[in-house]
Amino acid sequence: MLSPEQTREVQSIVWEADLALGRQDYRLAAVKIWDATAEAIKCVARERGWPHETYAEIYDAGRKISQECSDGRKALSELNFAESHYAHGQQQVFADYELVEDWDLAPHFIERILGHPARELR
Repeated sequence: MLSPEQTREVQSIVWEADLALGRQDYRLAAVKIWDATAEAIKCVARERGWPHETYAEIYDAGRKISQECSDGRKALSELNFAESHYAHGQQQVFADYELVEDWDLAPHFIERILGHPARELR
C-alpha cells in the first residue's frame, strides 16, 4: 500500500493525463498515464528493494506485482495495457479514437496498487 503522499502523487499524474486527454493531446495523455503507472510501481519496488530505475526494471517490478494478485493474468493484462500507452507516447501506435474508447481501462493496474479508484482522492 502506498503512503498518502505517494497516492496523491500518483493521482496527480492521472489527473494530468485526464487533462491532456480533454485537450485532445493524446500522446501526452498516454505518456502521463504510463508515468502514473510507473510511479505507483516504483513506490512498491522501493519498499521491497527491487530495482526500479530503468523502463525494463519498472516493467519487471510490475510483472512481479501482477503475479502476486489472485487474478494474475488479468493484472498482467492491465499492466500490458498501461505499457501500450508508453509505446503510444514514444511512437503513435493507436488511432485517437482507440485511445479515447479504452481510456478508462488505463488506470486499472494503478488501482490495484492504490487499493481504490485512481481518481478518488483520499
